[in-house]
Amino acid sequence: MLHLTTMSLSLLLLLAAVANAEVVNFQPCADSVDTCTIDQVRVEPCTQAEQNAACHIRRRRPSTISFEFTPKFDADRLEASLGWAKSETEELPLVTMDREACKATTCPIRAGVQQTYTLTVPIEAKFPLRSYTIRWALTDPVTSKRCCFTHDIKVVR
Repeated sequence: MLHLTTMSLSLLLLLAAVANAEVVNFQPCADSVDTCTIDQVRVEPCTQAEQNAACHIRRRRPSTISFEFTPKFDADRLEASLGWAKSETEELPLVTMDREACKATTCPIRAGVQQTYTLTVPIEAKFPLRSYTIRWALTDPVTSKRCCFTHDIKVVR
C-alpha cells in the first residue's frame, strides 16, 4: 500500500491545481522589461481566461497563481510582493503575503534560466467586491532588479 506524507500530498494537489490553471493575459511592468521576461501566467480558478476577461476570484476561497519567468540577473534570494496597482507608482500591498519568494521557487536564480513561481493566496472575506489590477513582483533585495507584471481580477461572492 502506498503511503503519502502530508507534504507529498500537498505537492500533488498543488501540481494538479497548476495543471488545471488557465493561462491569463498580463502586462510586464515597464521597469522590469530589461531585467526579466515573464513567459506565461496561470491562475486557478479562472474560467474567464478563454474570453480574455478578468479572473473572477471568490472570497473565502484560495486562488493559485503560477508563472514562468526568465531573469536577466543572478540573485541568491528574492522577495515577493503582491498588491493592488492603483497606478503605475501607487500600490496597496497584500501585507499578509509571505515575502520569502524562495519558498515558492528555486533559489538561487541565474540569468537566462527559466523558473516557475507558484503560490496559493487566500482570498479573505474582507476583500471588497470589485475589479482590481494586481501587480506581482519578485525582487532581488541587493540590486532591486525585479521580475514584475500586472493582471486583472474581479473579487466576487
